[in-house]
Amino acid sequence: MNEANGPISREQELDLGHLLLVLRQGWKAVIIFSAIGLIIGFSLAKWVITPQYASNTMLVVNAENNQNPNTTITNDQLTTAQELVNTYSVILTSDTVLDQVISDLNLKTDATTLAKNITVEGVNQTQVLKITVKDANPQVAKNIANDIARVAPDVIIRTVKAGSVEVVSDAKLESKPVFPNAALFSVIGLLIGLFGTYITLLVRDLLDHTFDSEEDVEKCLDISVIGVIPVVQTKEQR
Repeated sequence: MNEANGPISREQELDLGHLLLVLRQGWKAVIIFSAIGLIIGFSLAKWVITPQYASNTMLVVNAENNQNPNTTITNDQLTTAQELVNTYSVILTSDTVLDQVISDLNLKTDATTLAKNITVEGVNQTQVLKITVKDANPQVAKNIANDIARVAPDVIIRTVKAGSVEVVSDAKLESKPVFPNAALFSVIGLLIGLFGTYITLLVRDLLDHTFDSEEDVEKCLDISVIGVIPVVQTKEQR
């Protein structure tokens, strides 16, 4: 085969038909490596990456102490409680609370590390706080969440002078991990295998400047082919 004397035009490089031709010619490799990517992604999620479990508990915080059950909470009080969510989040993940939790549960960690596995967020712009704890052990995640809910009320009331803090729901033992998601990892692995293989085929095709047929010569050089030298195999080559 002869080498091209001039660069192939950009229009020819990006020709949709040619892109589809590359895919058709390398479809076996695309399927094989896509399947390999899917298997690797699934295997990582199932057997390599340590699963993380999450347990949730909820607290409701009243900005002022309303001992009378018939007393109606005003909009100002509700707004105040909502605006204090960030403050409560800091308190709930503070050393004061977490050191007590670590001591209660005899955990082999420190407050700084434990705080990274705890998130606190408001629920639908209400006075309710949702505390989520993640851990490789679902029972530990549950115990930490419940102990935070036990320790936190007194600390919040003492620190921000909140009226009351009550537990809305206790944390439950979760059997299904929140990370990693096997289905998501499988899809990501499949897509990496698919696009990685196709891009490799495209790059290899773009770097190949040889002519494989008369049509390639006429298309790339815009000249007519007037003769073809056949390849003759000798007996030794056979």
